[in-house]
Parts: sequence; structure tokens; C-alpha cells
Amino acid sequence: MPLRNVDVDALWQALCPGFYKTSPLRALRTSHTSWTQASSRRLSTHHRLHEAQIRKVQNRQRGEQAGRAYRFKKARAFFLTTRNRNIDPPARTKTSPRATRLQELATRWIPAPLQWGRELLFGKGAEKPVDAKTETPSGQEKARPQEASNGPIQSPLKPRPPDLEHHKEPPVFLDIGRQEAAASALRIEHVSNPEEIVAKALQGSQDAAEDNRVMTTEKKPVDPEPFETAGPPVITELQSVPAKRAKATIQRAARPMQLSRDKIYEDLGKASGTGDYVQIHELLRSLTQDYGDEPSQRHYQAMLLANVDPCHGSAAELAIILQQMESEGHTLDSAAYHAIIKVLAIHPDYLLRRQVLEEVRSRWFALSDEGWQDVIVGLLREKQVEVALDTLQSVQQEGIRIQPWLYDLLIFNLCDAGEHDEALAILEMRAEHGKQLISGSIWHHILDTASSAFHYPATVYVWRNRVETTSFNPSSGLCLNVLNTAARHADFRLATDVVRVLEDRKQKLQLYHYEALIESCLPTDLPSAFVVLTFMALSKIWPGQSSTRAIFLHLRQSHELPLESLEILRELHEQQRPIPVEAVNVVIESLLYNRLFNQALDLYKTIHTLCPSGANLTTFNILFRGCRSRKDTAMSLATDMVTMKISPNALTYDRLILVCIEASSTKEDLSDAWRYLEEMQVSGWWPRQGTTMALAKRACSLEDDRIWQLQRRPDFEGGIDEATLMRMAYADGDRND
Repeated sequence: MPLRNVDVDALWQALCPGFYKTSPLRALRTSHTSWTQASSRRLSTHHRLHEAQIRKVQNRQRGEQAGRAYRFKKARAFFLTTRNRNIDPPARTKTSPRATRLQELATRWIPAPLQWGRELLFGKGAEKPVDAKTETPSGQEKARPQEASNGPIQSPLKPRPPDLEHHKEPPVFLDIGRQEAAASALRIEHVSNPEEIVAKALQGSQDAAEDNRVMTTEKKPVDPEPFETAGPPVITELQSVPAKRAKATIQRAARPMQLSRDKIYEDLGKASGTGDYVQIHELLRSLTQDYGDEPSQRHYQAMLLANVDPCHGSAAELAIILQQMESEGHTLDSAAYHAIIKVLAIHPDYLLRRQVLEEVRSRWFALSDEGWQDVIVGLLREKQVEVALDTLQSVQQEGIRIQPWLYDLLIFNLCDAGEHDEALAILEMRAEHGKQLISGSIWHHILDTASSAFHYPATVYVWRNRVETTSFNPSSGLCLNVLNTAARHADFRLATDVVRVLEDRKQKLQLYHYEALIESCLPTDLPSAFVVLTFMALSKIWPGQSSTRAIFLHLRQSHELPLESLEILRELHEQQRPIPVEAVNVVIESLLYNRLFNQALDLYKTIHTLCPSGANLTTFNILFRGCRSRKDTAMSLATDMVTMKISPNALTYDRLILVCIEASSTKEDLSDAWRYLEEMQVSGWWPRQGTTMALAKRACSLEDDRIWQLQRRPDFEGGIDEATLMRMAYADGDRND
């Protein structure tokens, strides 16, 4: 059929089925008027969003369809180019040998779903591959291509590649060397990469057919005489194998067959250096099977190094190789021992390493610097950190140079094991030779682990040498760990520097930051602790009683410290600094602890001069604690609470009951305690267990029948069970008798 009569649109429809059926461009062309009218309507927001999603899907479909059309357009251009440039003008309407050969080649390259498109290019006679030994549809025997008028086809390659018509199960991908050889045999010009064009043409058919069989070979450059150096061409077929896996398998399997023996040994040495398990075994298989080489020491050396691969290698396979070498009479040399130690550094086996090291010593072999490093790495992988550290020290004494990466690995393992002192010693030793040789990840890891474990020396060393002197910017969580470490070891300078780093990044300090800062001031700098409390008041962060525990633990150590802190508060007041009430409360508490009740009461009376807010509930609870033997003072303080409209809590009632118990000598004196107990029960509270037992004992001693009010009830958590109350009551009655 003449090429100029080919319907290009029909060809494209055949090559890409469904292209015009699902194309949105065709819909726009067929209904342009209705589309224009619909686009001008006023749609709601929901409809606009829906249309936007539809347009997005359509644009993606257009891109995919345009890609398929482009691929088939390139395939069509290839067929047109080969037909126009390889057939003489007078013979275009005839079936020449060149056209026959081209038709056979196209038959092999075009899969079954594209047969109709091939008919449009070459006519209906191309439905079946044309064979010189078969008959034409008319029943007459066809002449061979060598007997045509144009003469035989001369191929520039020797020997001539096998005929493609013997492989009739499509699709079969030929490697690039055989494709270009076939193209040269047919005198096909202007074809730079036939494999790319064929792959593009077959992409659509593979998606449509969903063929699970994958046949591929690796793309390789063409040698001057490929068939003379590599032997006859081989077509490899894999069935029921995933595409990616099959491609990788064929590429690796095809490579050694195309290399000479010297090239294979060269690649074997490179693969042994990198520990490529798969490539080493492929090269060894090629040497032993294809070239007939006998296994030698060099081959076993490569097999040993192949187990360095972390994914495929193993210590068990290493032991099998050593057993096989022993059975075949191969003696291990120094290189083999180094290879074994290198493998055991990746796949640890303590017994095998010990055996190898003993053999090395007994045979008077000396390990190289790299060998000792592999020994240390293997010990670290087995978590034998102390043994690895001892080995490192002995190696250093012998003058063996240790690589920086081994120091890094050792520091990581020491920090993970909690040995921060040893890690700090190694870090200081390395810093003496140059801090620039230490990576930033090492500094960060030591600071992170040391601050988390509250290891003060390592934390301070890293902070001083990295954070203060360089642009090392720790995270907020890391800064909090360093701040807590500084608070535990009373390093106010380190704590303030951490606060500076946090404020530089515009982070607002929270209550826990201030509490750690207060703790870092003590015991060396008491005034700074109260200054931090004033800063908290300025930041509108009001401390609680728990925030001042560090100050109280420091003030209760002597009688002078509470009086000194009182003077500090007065100086801060003169400087017009806002003093929170908790700062006064902790001073009152420390005065009461040191039995300075009068000074504490005087400070309570002048509290409004230091704190504009005055006393709070915590202030009264602290004072009630010091009024055990001063019931009148406690009742006066209770009256002040009512006057100041401060609501009591369970602790307030509990301490008032204790005050009443201490001051009671008769049943009437104990009535105040029972009244406070009733008020607590109305509010849903119950005294602490010690307070309840003290009230029960005093009631028993005074023969007060109201003791049964302390019996445990289901609606309250506290109370005393009936048996205990009866035992207490009768025991006290027997003593009175």
C-alpha cells in the first residue's frame, strides 16, 4: 500500500486506543457552543470548587495522553524514515528484499496490540511474519532475499547475527549491541538509539496488555566486533519475575559475559575493596564457569571480603568459607586474617575473633593500623566498651595512629553507656590537637547526653567551648537540660548564659525556668535568688510555695540567714522592685523553723509595706503551723482571715484542729476542734490521718463520747475503723481505772 495513502488519524487511533474517546479536547471541539454558554453562568462556590477539581483531573489526563501521542508519533516517524530512506523510488510500489527485511524487523518490534497499525503502514500482507521458507498467501513459494534483483545483502559484521524470525514470542528486548548490528545489516540510517524508540512504542502496549513477563537485557555500548569478542548473541528470558528485580538480575548476569579475564580480575579487586557481595559472586562465577579458572587463594580472599556487605554477609558464611579453605588445603595469610577481622567488625562473633587473634599472635603476624581499628570497631559493636577502650589505649602506646572516625564512634558508644568521664577525656585529648577536627555532631551528642544525665564537667566543657565561642545554637529542650544541670550544681553563671540564649531567640521564660535559675543561685548568691523572684513579678509569673523550696532549705540552716534575707527584702523594697508575697512567706517560714516566732509575727504585721497585695492563704497556713502552743494568737489570725475575706482550705482547718488539741485540757476546750471538724465535713474535707489519730487519742483521754464521730464513713476517705476506736477507748478506760 502506498505510504502517502495512509490515514494518519486512523493510525494514531490504532496505536493509542481510547485516545479520542476520553480526550477532553474532542469534547470541547464537538460542543464548543454549549461549553461557552455553561462557562458564563453564575455558579455557587461549591460548583466552582468542583469544576476546579475536574479541570485538574482533565489537565493530568491531557498530559498523559499527550505523552502517549508523542511516543507513538516518534515510532511512526521512525517507520516513515526507514521506509523512505532505504527503498529506492522506482521500487517503492514493489516488494523488494530490503522492504521484506524491514517488514520482518518491524513485525518483531511491534507487539500484538499494534498489528492493525502495522497493516496501515505495510498493508494486509504483513499480518504474519514473512519467512523465506513459507508460502505466500497466494500459495506460491517466495524467493529468498539473496535471490532478489538487487543482489544479496552484505553485512559489515562478521559473523552475521542469527535471523530474528526464529524468535517469534513477543515481546523480546534485544540488547543494544545486537540492535545496532541488525540495523547495520539492513542499512538503516539516521537511527541513533533504536532501543529508546522501541521502548517508547512498547510502553503503551505494556500498559494495555498488563503482561507479567519481563524480558530485558542491559544497554551496553557497541564494541568494534561485538560478536567476535563476546561470542554468539544470547537472548535471556525471565518469566514471572517483577520488572525491577528482573532488570537488575539480567544487568548483573549479562555483565561478566561481556568482559575479558583481565577486566574481570580488575573489577574483582574493586568490588573486594567496596565489599559488593552480589558483584563479587557474579565475577567469581564467571571466572570459574565461563573461563574455567580453578579456585585459588585470590578467589577465596574476594569471597571473604564479600561478607563485609551488611545486608548479605554474615559471620556464619564466613565460618563456612574458612572451613572450605581448610578442607582444600589453602593456608590463611596476613591479608586473609585482615579480611576476616574486617568482616567481624560488621558481623560480630566474639569466639571467632578471639580464635583469629590467637592465630595471628601464634604465627607472628602483625596487624596493620586498619586491622587494629577493625578489632576496636568489632568490640564496640558487641558493646564491650571497656575492652575497646583498653585496646585503644594499648594501641596508642604502641604508636599506632587512630583515625578520627574511630574516636567519634568511641565517644558515641561511651556516651550511650553513660561513661561521660571517659568520653570527656577523649574529647579533651582531641581538642588539644585542634577543635576544628571534631565534628559538630560529636559536640552536640556529648552536650545532649551529659546534660540529660546531669553530668556537670562535660556539660560545662562543651558549653564553654562551643556555645559561648561559636555559632552553635542548641535547641530549647537542650537548653532546659543544661539549665537543670546548672541548677543542681549551683552554677549561676551557666544558668544565666542559658537564659541569655533563650531570650535571644525571643522565647518567653516559664515558671520552671525561673525555679531552676533560683536554685542555681544557692547557696553562693542568696540576694540573686530574691532578685529572680522580683523578675518573676515583673513578668507576671507568680511563684508558689513550691517555687521557694530551695530558698527555704538554705535559710533553715542557721538563725542568721532568715534575718539576712529580711534585710535583703527591705533593700529590694527601697529599690522599688516588686516583691511577691511568696518571698515574704519563705522568710516567715524560715523564722518559724528557727523558733523566731516574734520576728515572724512582726514581719506578718508589716507585710503590707513590702507587698501591696498583703498576706495570702499560704501566709496564714504557715503562721498556724507555728501557733501550736499559742491558741489565742491562732484565733486572732483566724479573725484576720475572716476580715480579709480569705477562704480557708483543708490544710487551714487541719492546723487549727491541731492548735485546739494542743491547748485543750477539758472537754469544753476540745469543743473548738470538733466544731472545725464539722465545718470540714460540710465542705467535703477530712483531716489528715495523723491529725485524726491525735484528736481520737485526746478524746479518749478526756472520755469524750464524740470520738465516734471519727469512725470511718463511706462518704469520706479518712476516718478510723470501729475496731481501732474501740481498742483505743477501752485501753484508755483501763488505764483510768
